[in-house]
Amino acid sequence: MPTQESLSPYRPDFPEAFAALDEWQRDATARRGRWTLAQTPLSIGVMGQIKAGKSSFLNQLLFAGQPLLPEAATPKTANLTRIRHAEAPCFTAHFYSPESWAALEALAASTAQDLAACSARELVQQARQAHGPGVAALLAQGRAELHARDIGELLGRINDYVGAEGRFTPLVESSELALPLLELAGIEIVDTPGMNDPVVSRTDKTRTYMAQCDVVFFLSPSGRLLDDSDQQLLAAQLPAKGVKRLVLVASQFDAAILDDGYDRASLQDCETRLRQRLGDHARRNLDPLARQREQQGFPDVAALLRSIGAPLFASTYAQALARLPADQWSKGQRHVHQQFSELAEDAWNGAAPEPADWMRIGGFAGLEAALAQARADKEAILATQRARLESELEDARQRLLDNLQEQARQRIAFLHSHDIADLDAHAQKAQRRLKAIADTLGGYVQGQTHAARTQARRILQDLQQGASRARKLDDRTGQETEVRSMEVSSSTWYKPWTWGNTRTVHYTVTTTYRYLAVSDALEQLRHYFEQSRHQLLTLFDELIAPEHLSAGLRRELLSALDTRSDDFDARGLRALVETTLARLSWPALDLQAPPLGDALAGFSGELRETSQMSALRDQMAQLVGAMQQTLAEQLDQAVEQTCKQVDTLAHHLREALSQALADDLDQLRSALADKARQVTQLQSLVNLIETSSGRATP
Repeated sequence: MPTQESLSPYRPDFPEAFAALDEWQRDATARRGRWTLAQTPLSIGVMGQIKAGKSSFLNQLLFAGQPLLPEAATPKTANLTRIRHAEAPCFTAHFYSPESWAALEALAASTAQDLAACSARELVQQARQAHGPGVAALLAQGRAELHARDIGELLGRINDYVGAEGRFTPLVESSELALPLLELAGIEIVDTPGMNDPVVSRTDKTRTYMAQCDVVFFLSPSGRLLDDSDQQLLAAQLPAKGVKRLVLVASQFDAAILDDGYDRASLQDCETRLRQRLGDHARRNLDPLARQREQQGFPDVAALLRSIGAPLFASTYAQALARLPADQWSKGQRHVHQQFSELAEDAWNGAAPEPADWMRIGGFAGLEAALAQARADKEAILATQRARLESELEDARQRLLDNLQEQARQRIAFLHSHDIADLDAHAQKAQRRLKAIADTLGGYVQGQTHAARTQARRILQDLQQGASRARKLDDRTGQETEVRSMEVSSSTWYKPWTWGNTRTVHYTVTTTYRYLAVSDALEQLRHYFEQSRHQLLTLFDELIAPEHLSAGLRRELLSALDTRSDDFDARGLRALVETTLARLSWPALDLQAPPLGDALAGFSGELRETSQMSALRDQMAQLVGAMQQTLAEQLDQAVEQTCKQVDTLAHHLREALSQALADDLDQLRSALADKARQVTQLQSLVNLIETSSGRATP
């Protein structure tokens, strides 16, 4: 097989192919490196898109809900965390390399407005505010280690490195958490920030770590189970990296029940229908993925996808509601409990979930069984990994080399069959195809923007209705018991000496009164915001979220390219479409909760006075109105910004494709001008790959 050194002279001619070979080299180094350890742990990865709830999922699965694993502060500051067993607690923060940080600073200084550029600006700004000119010195240290006497002490100190306001958080690229817990004996956990990480260097590190995983729990929110982004990740990025077992987790099952429950007669009916519908949906999406990978020559990957079976439904909130006493529930858990109570009252004849229902919705019994089975199969899994490692690596590299060889052959064929005069005709055909692409794109854009604005108007109406309900603050009834006393005679008629004596008698008087609870007002404000926020984010995810728009564009454009004429090869344009879509920038919807703690600063406890109750209701109406207006403005701004960008996307995409086509034509023109030397050089590359693989040119 040819070495990297023997292939390096051809790198400038095929940059994409060599980038894939470089990634293979990183994966191979990582996968081989783990077998140098004295004892190889079973590596368990948790994957999914950003905000899929991976850290809270692991806290419930491994540590009975204790917040031992750091949850991402924001998508910008999320980082890969490796969790392992150790004799003493230790946390290690790995800082960005000076080279990676320089790349982030360059991106932050650019005029780009995509998610990666915005994330880079946020990280760089936070780092400069916290450390000023000291950033370079910190990065030069490479890492920081924290040691502690116990787990509590350690977790109290790592907030500086993983917390939302941590001084060092923006500088941390990845971290390791070593804990003396029996739950971690013999295994290691890789908690990823998500393969849609906006920071490229962290994505590379995630891929390197995931190449070593034996078992993967793949989290996909039940509300958008196995969407286009998840399917792409499952089909292309994860299974080919050596994973031997996949567990599909339909997470956030409680949210799916809340969305569907008002249309069902009972919780049981809702659960049954959801499990059946989502299970069928998963099978429908997994079957074509498996067939596709099988046709592409990856039978093991196809078998892995088919082995997933029905998803395991899970909810970390429901699990916490089942396990924890009510006084230990978080705000989010209390909110979910209240939503279910209201749903039960409105649609299920008041039949609110019991502890057994919360445990079933939580679904962690099945997940714990899957983890226990993986532990039991550890030696067999590791033996299979070790035995297949080199053959898998060799097959993967050979596929990349075959692709490189095919590109070289296509270039040779073009040079043999064309001259400078042919190039103009080739360019005209390509331009006609670009026009067809623009027409297809225009139709998609028009439909997408119309749907987004229509849905936005519907949700704004829902916000108004929700605001009307949120303004209504119901009276509560309270009782007040007062102890009173009176003097009564204690004399006896036949005992004259007792005449005139008295004793004190105590009794209670209970009065009923009506009042308003300030805590109810705050909870209604939180409930209105969270419910509205959920609706807006759902709209954004379904219609105008970047990954869905990009996936829809890719589907439409590649469909147009598949209907090609006999005299035009669209493979080159297909590659340009993929490359251009990957570089597009999109706005993001970031809804921040208002500071509700100070919203009712002038009120506290129970309000009984009519004037106080009236004042609280007036204040509630103002606050809800202001919140509704803010949410509506944020939604309108995000939708219009996205629609404007999508409206102009056809123009920008065509410009990008035209420029890429022009660059490609320039390269071909140069190659044609020096045809003989180019053909000789490319043929030597083809022969090098064939000779090394034992397939001589006929």
